[in-house]
Amino acid sequence: MPIQIQCTSVVIRNDALDRVLEDGAAGFAAIAPNAMSYADELLSQSSFMAPVDAEEFAKLLELHGLERSGESPDFVIVQTRNRSVEPACDWLVLFEYEGRLIATLKGSDSCTVIAPADDTPDSIQHYSDEEMAEKFEFVERKDGIDTYREKATGKLVYQSRRTETPDEIFAKAFDTVWRLRREPGVPAKTDEEALLIQEAIDALQPLAAKFPEAANVALALGMGMAWFAIGKEEKGQRQLVRAVELEPENTIFYKELGAICLAINDLPVALDAAMKAVMVQPDDAELLGNLAVIQLLSGATAEAQVTIEHAMRLDPEDQVNRNVQGIIADVASGKRKRPGSLVEMMKPAE
Repeated sequence: MPIQIQCTSVVIRNDALDRVLEDGAAGFAAIAPNAMSYADELLSQSSFMAPVDAEEFAKLLELHGLERSGESPDFVIVQTRNRSVEPACDWLVLFEYEGRLIATLKGSDSCTVIAPADDTPDSIQHYSDEEMAEKFEFVERKDGIDTYREKATGKLVYQSRRTETPDEIFAKAFDTVWRLRREPGVPAKTDEEALLIQEAIDALQPLAAKFPEAANVALALGMGMAWFAIGKEEKGQRQLVRAVELEPENTIFYKELGAICLAINDLPVALDAAMKAVMVQPDDAELLGNLAVIQLLSGATAEAQVTIEHAMRLDPEDQVNRNVQGIIADVASGKRKRPGSLVEMMKPAE
C-alpha cells in the first residue's frame, strides 16, 4: 500500500527493518519517534516538521545498522516541499494524489493509501528556509515548539521541533555558566550549582567534537569559565589561553584568564594577561585596577601605585579600586606586609 508523507519524512524499506530489528518491520512502532509514523507492508515512514529532527532519527536508524549510502540505501529523507530525495535511490516512487504526496515501493500495484487521521491537504503548510526568512519573524521557542509571526498578516504559525540546534545548546549552557560564574578570590561552586555547571560542560564538549570549526573563542570562553567555576583551574586556564590566542583584542578573555591565574597563583601569566588587556583598552579603570593588583602581588609595588592612581583619576567613584589603592598604600608605607596571593590580599590586615 502506498503511504502519505508530510513535511520532512524518513522513508525506510521494511525488508531492511526485517534485517536489523529483533521483531523486524513489525517492531518499527517501538523505535518510531512520533505519532506521524506509520507503515504499509513494504515501507515505513516518520514525518517531521523540522528537518533537524528527521536527521536525528536518521542517525538512530544508522545506529540500528541501517545504511543510507550506496546505490540502494535502506532509507532516505524526503522533503515534501520540493520532492527531493536524499540520498538518491532506485526503489522509491513519489506521486501526488488529491494534493497529497504519496510514496510507494517501485513495482507495487496497491492502490490503498496509508495516511494519518487528519489528512486534509492544507492541514500542514510547507515553507522553504528562504521563505521562512522572507515571510516570517521568529517569536519564541517553548516546550519544543517554535513560534513564528507572518510579517504580512501578523498570523502566528508553529513548528514542532524536538532537536535543539548547536546555537541553542551553546546559548543555554553558556547562560548557566555566566549566571554561576566564579569571581576572583571566591571558592569554587559546590553541590547543586556545581552539578548545573557540570551539565553545561557536558553540553558544550560535544559541540567542540561535532563542529570543530565552530569550536571557537565562544566555546573556549564558556569551557574555561565552567572549569574554573567548579575548581578545575588548570583545565580552565588551557581553554582561556586558547581563547586569547584566537581573539587577542577581547579584554573579557584576558580578565577571565587573569582570574584563573590568580586562583592558582600563576602570577607571570596573570601579569601578562592583565598588561595585554590594558594595551587593548588603556583607559579602562577596571582593567587598570586588575593590573595594579597583580603588580602588587608580583612584588612591583611602585608600578602598582602608578597604575592604581591612574585608574582612580579615570573613575574616582570606583570603590573596588579605592580599596585596592588603600592596600597598595599600606604596603608601600610598611603598614602592611605585601600579600603573596589574592586570598591573602583579601584578608583583613593584621
